[in-house]
Amino acid sequence: MSSNQPITTGDRCQVIWGAMGKDSPNIGLIVVARQYVGDHSQHGRIWRCEAEYAHQIQPGVNVRPGMADFAQAWLKKLPPDATPATTKPAATEVDHP
Repeated sequence: MSSNQPITTGDRCQVIWGAMGKDSPNIGLIVVARQYVGDHSQHGRIWRCEAEYAHQIQPGVNVRPGMADFAQAWLKKLPPDATPATTKPAATEVDHP
């Protein structure tokens, strides 16, 4: 499934990039998109995701535990039968889209 496909609520996604670039601690994490929260001036469309194991670099004011915000460009949409969202990130290298 292409990372260019639009993400919608309920989609399982793999984090492929982050605020710290290739050194972002959340790369490889599997999350579930739950809510579009707006557009960021630099990063574009932002999704609030179920992300139990996510490392919060800049926690949002209204982001409850177990959730984290990710730019859509940092997410790769996965097939519906992908690994559950509670999976800890794998030690893999992923290139930015």
